Amino acid sequence: MCGIAGRFLHAAGIPDEGMLRRLGAAMRYRGPDDEGIYCAPHVGLVHRRLVIRDLTPAGRCPMSGADGRIRVMLNGEIYNWRELREELATAGYRFKTATDTEVIVCGYQAWGDEVVARLRGMFAIAIWDDGGQRLLLARDRLGEKPLYYRADEAGLDFASTVEALSLMRSDLAVDPAAVACYLSHSFIPATHTIWRDVRVLPPAHTLVIVPGGSPQRRRYWDFPRSLPHPGRARQLVPAVENVIEDSVTRCLDADVPVGVFLSGGVDSSLVAAMAARHRPRLPAFSLGFREQEFNELPFARTVAAHAGLDHHVVEVGVGDLLECLPHLVAQYGQPFGDASAVPSFLLARLARREVTVCLSGDGGDEAFGGYWRLQAGVYADRYGRMVPRPLRARLVPWLAPLLGPLGRRWLAMNELSLAPPGAAYSNSESWHGRLDAIAGPALRPGLVHDRVACRTAGGVRREGANLVQQILFEDFQVQLPDAYLTKVDVASMAASLEVRAPFLDQKVIETAWLLPDAMKLRWGQRKWLLKRIAARWVPAEVIYRPKMGFALPLVHWWRAELGELLDSLLRDSIAGSSGWIEVPVVRDVLERHRRGEDHHTRLWLVLWLELWFRHVASGDAAPVSPHIRQPVGGA
Repeated sequence: MCGIAGRFLHAAGIPDEGMLRRLGAAMRYRGPDDEGIYCAPHVGLVHRRLVIRDLTPAGRCPMSGADGRIRVMLNGEIYNWRELREELATAGYRFKTATDTEVIVCGYQAWGDEVVARLRGMFAIAIWDDGGQRLLLARDRLGEKPLYYRADEAGLDFASTVEALSLMRSDLAVDPAAVACYLSHSFIPATHTIWRDVRVLPPAHTLVIVPGGSPQRRRYWDFPRSLPHPGRARQLVPAVENVIEDSVTRCLDADVPVGVFLSGGVDSSLVAAMAARHRPRLPAFSLGFREQEFNELPFARTVAAHAGLDHHVVEVGVGDLLECLPHLVAQYGQPFGDASAVPSFLLARLARREVTVCLSGDGGDEAFGGYWRLQAGVYADRYGRMVPRPLRARLVPWLAPLLGPLGRRWLAMNELSLAPPGAAYSNSESWHGRLDAIAGPALRPGLVHDRVACRTAGGVRREGANLVQQILFEDFQVQLPDAYLTKVDVASMAASLEVRAPFLDQKVIETAWLLPDAMKLRWGQRKWLLKRIAARWVPAEVIYRPKMGFALPLVHWWRAELGELLDSLLRDSIAGSSGWIEVPVVRDVLERHRRGEDHHTRLWLVLWLELWFRHVASGDAAPVSPHIRQPVGGA
């Protein structure tokens, strides 16, 4: 895991090396072990290295081939690098290192741009071809590794982080549409970023630019264009289990210590148990809260004992949040409203004391149907087919409120069946339905932006897909890369830890995509097949329990220390004085939360936005409150 950045110029000038070193310094947490720089006519490249393979200086990037024509930088890991290396060696290529980066160097010489489609793994890649005078950028299939860029008449800049890319420009302007999306969805969907002219390279895409040309994007992979294959659990369980275990085994391949995250949920428990079969006494890391209703540690301890893991645990409170928050705001580089970024960072910091790589359970819900959106969407569709629209539009809204709690559930289903596509993604806990109230004059131009379309990949319909596949496709296109994977990547890199997700391997994703619908959603039970597999590895009481998620006890903390912090910030709010939010509206919401209403998500979104304006947009690195001190943020 590393950080990459560079500048491409249409003219034959050489980019400033001092600027490249400043970019490298901005990404030092992503790669604390080494730095490499390459400058030549048209291009400048900088790479920050977190040493994972071939611990010698030979693994430094940008890495060149034997003739010096190719320069390659890799952020991420290639899981099939050994097979590709053997194939290339058979074809006559010789290797000087034991790295996956050198496989890309030789693979590009052998196959050109098609090398990208041959890679299994998580990656953001930059390849400078001096002979062809072309820069190739590529991002992995599902967006595990980030890559941002900005193109103009002078050329193109790119980087692994928004923060690094913003250092290259002094003329960046905040995008009102991005702020509106952030307050509505808790994250900024691609290809938007907080800066008007900075974009995100989409997952499964390459971008090529040559002197005098415009950037050319191309998709190199897509989900299988097939309906689910028929099959019975008796055959499917062992087949899927084998694919997952193969991916887990590949993710354990490293020249440094490896561990696992263990939340006590289905996905991480299965990954941990499979990994422990291949690495006895594997280190496992869990995080809990002192507020017991948010604490999953008892389940994690059960799994750790069952699988024979070397279990490491930390319990955190609001003081830990206040300590690390400025560091995280700076590392994300743009407003990011998923509060679980905080425990993700604290868990990564715990793990980094023992290991350099951790396996996670990310992607299991998307691949195997674990989210309530799938269940709600499928059942609302079935309900809409059975009940005529006039009855749903006129009779049910009058009748359902008379039936108590059951009626409220009926009314919610009825409303969803009448709503346009994408309505299920609007967050009732965010500012989505209240944006008019909180929006200041600077934000108002963003209110006309189609925020729902951003959240649902612009309403792109998946040709040949059934309803289940379409709902999961929308999650894969937006929620997974722009929210969940961004959260994990930045939070772990802020602690200089590499995180690998076996469920996001290409073979696992393609296998899960073609499973029958009943293997994902069966009589109200989500992730049915994966739970069947997991129950073969870990105790059933861990698998068949209500899903908790990785939530912070914000509902409590806002009535104490967090509320005091926001109060102090609102006295001289930068977001308010610059016209982005209406401070009196936020104060009113904070007071209503203190009186017993629940507005913890809305308050968190405002807090992070305010800190972003102070720590990033204004360039002020000073602590914003005596409650907060600057963390070191490393291992």
